[in-house]
Amino acid sequence: MVALAADTDVETQLGRSLTTAEQDKVGDVLAKASDLFRREAEQDFTPGESTVRLKVEGGRVRLPQAPATEVTAVVDDDGADIDHELSGQWLTVTRDGTPMVSHEFVTVTYSHGGAVPDLVRITIAEIAAKVLRAPAQAQAGIVTQQRSAGGFQETNTYAAWALGGGTTLSPEDRAVARSFRYRGTKVIVCQP
Repeated sequence: MVALAADTDVETQLGRSLTTAEQDKVGDVLAKASDLFRREAEQDFTPGESTVRLKVEGGRVRLPQAPATEVTAVVDDDGADIDHELSGQWLTVTRDGTPMVSHEFVTVTYSHGGAVPDLVRITIAEIAAKVLRAPAQAQAGIVTQQRSAGGFQETNTYAAWALGGGTTLSPEDRAVARSFRYRGTKVIVCQP
């Protein structure tokens, strides 16, 4: 998939141009950071097409990838075409003018995505910039370091999420990604 930020976004975060060594590395860092962010957010962010099977609830289904831009097909489990109307992320599904009942399923093929939100682009660029400018100790996962001349003592504290110094999402990055998840609840519709 396409990275959610560009080299120029990383340069903006660094406040300088990328070195030759950084240019060789930044593509892989952006790709990994983008993939990790997408998984945590449960969103693709870039234009694409998905086919999903969804349970009807009260004559509607919610399309998971946002923003939904166009619905190209809606069929029931028997392969019959279903009438539909898209409103935001919600798809109203009817059969012969009557809303489908809540125990039925539909398979929807739809287009989604658009411009990557600025918050996502900047977060991905910040992740890449952290990886590129991290000193060797931080890449090893050291959060704090204490040294003492008397007795030659050294104490290092490592962040659990930073061990290995690779491209990872910090707790703050995870929180940003999760903010793009759908937080709604299931609606149960009872018919008299």
